[in-house]
Amino acid sequence: MLTGSLALLVFLGAALFFASFLGGKQEEPATPKRWITVPVGLLLAFSLVSRLNRLGEGLWYDEIGTWVGFMHMPLLQIPTVYSSENQHFLFSFLARLSMMGFGESVWAFRLPAVLFGVASIWAMYLFCREVATEREAFASALLLSFSYHHVWFSQNARGYSGMLFWALLSSYLLVRAMREKDNWLWFWYAICAAMGAYTQATMVFLLFIQGLVGIVYAVKKVQWRGPLIGFGLGVLFTAVLHIPAFPRILPSLQKTYSVVAEWKQPIWTVHEFINGLAAQFGGGIPLAAGAIATLVGVVFVAGLISFLRTAPIVVVLLVVPAALGSAVFIALNHHVWPRFYFFGFGFGVAVMVRGVIKTCQWLPARFGRPDLAPGLASLALVLSVLASAGGMQRAFGPKQDFEGAYKYITASAAPGDKIMTVSLTDFVYHQFYKTNWTRARSVEQLEGLMNSTGNTWLVYTLEPVFRSERPALYKFVLQNFKVQRIFHGSLQGGDVVVCLYRNSGQQSGNVSR
Repeated sequence: MLTGSLALLVFLGAALFFASFLGGKQEEPATPKRWITVPVGLLLAFSLVSRLNRLGEGLWYDEIGTWVGFMHMPLLQIPTVYSSENQHFLFSFLARLSMMGFGESVWAFRLPAVLFGVASIWAMYLFCREVATEREAFASALLLSFSYHHVWFSQNARGYSGMLFWALLSSYLLVRAMREKDNWLWFWYAICAAMGAYTQATMVFLLFIQGLVGIVYAVKKVQWRGPLIGFGLGVLFTAVLHIPAFPRILPSLQKTYSVVAEWKQPIWTVHEFINGLAAQFGGGIPLAAGAIATLVGVVFVAGLISFLRTAPIVVVLLVVPAALGSAVFIALNHHVWPRFYFFGFGFGVAVMVRGVIKTCQWLPARFGRPDLAPGLASLALVLSVLASAGGMQRAFGPKQDFEGAYKYITASAAPGDKIMTVSLTDFVYHQFYKTNWTRARSVEQLEGLMNSTGNTWLVYTLEPVFRSERPALYKFVLQNFKVQRIFHGSLQGGDVVVCLYRNSGQQSGNVSR
């Protein structure tokens, strides 16, 4: 804990030092053209339609936790409850409102995430127009629209697409407020900041760094009134929104722990990030994840360098909050999931687009043909969108196919067979599907059931959790049960595995090998 605290102090000092360079050459905001309204509108319409595709399929574990925990509460009770990190206040409230209006269905449950996702594409365009060219702003919105990760989180009944929207919109308002010195812009920034923190808690890392940026601006420009309005009201609004549940937040957080050791390691997060790049750009290109990550890395660095020269606030908002969040999570021995940093996804897309353009300017210049740069950049951006669109298709469908496994087991199990759940599937099949299947607690219990008449079925998911929570039981299942079928979903590592122990002389109906 002492090491973690020291790391945080060092980080804060470095962040303040880094923020002092924010007075760099700021690129003039792009002047909006009337004609751009049509393609942006068409892009938003396409994004909405695409994110409604297969919206009602396959909830994953965290979504089920939100459904079971909050979707049957009275609407006005939701802001007063904080039982786990699954509580994303604003999303839970809007999802309950959606289900009250459209019925108790998966698509209605996910609808607020879809709307936030589409709105974040609009916010992406607005923000990029402030720090880059009109061309880059539209290209960034286009790439975001065809992004695998953006589609996935826009169909995820959680607060992450909302967090991305508030992150981009608050950053847009911050940049405008610092340039135009308009107190009303600072007021609207405060609203967005508070709503972002109310949507997903890790948004506070971005807001903290935005606050540092505001302090540096106030000192350099001797303009204190606007930042005091923005950040003062932002903190006040955030506190007021959390007051109804505040007595329950700290006790709940103290009970939060991760049973999977590798999920608390930064190297695991980096590995997942590289796999994410492969999913983003490798869906339609048969290249290894390492090659894709290397290519994307080169382009990404080129974009970072360029933004450091023209609009360093983009780099600050992308890099520093993520570094702060990592330092906090490591100090608290908390899991470090990549989705916690989804607030920075839009900034990363902007950097990628800038990197493609700058790389395509540098290469022709090296060969004495700078005149080829515009055409090459346009071609490269089109190919980037096409590659991303290829990966986008993998985001659709069930996130975890608990329903497929349920239907398969109920259709295949013979009379007298036992059906067992273990680890995370206990909650899913007992609390959500309301089955009377038996919970597997120990090797001895499982052996006793296996020795009785009938065959024994067992279903599990997220193998690292099962292995970490019940290592002896996990080893026993691997040695004695045979996998009958694996139900895949779009959640990486979230396969639902159905196993069977067949008693000698027992037959089980309709088993699919």
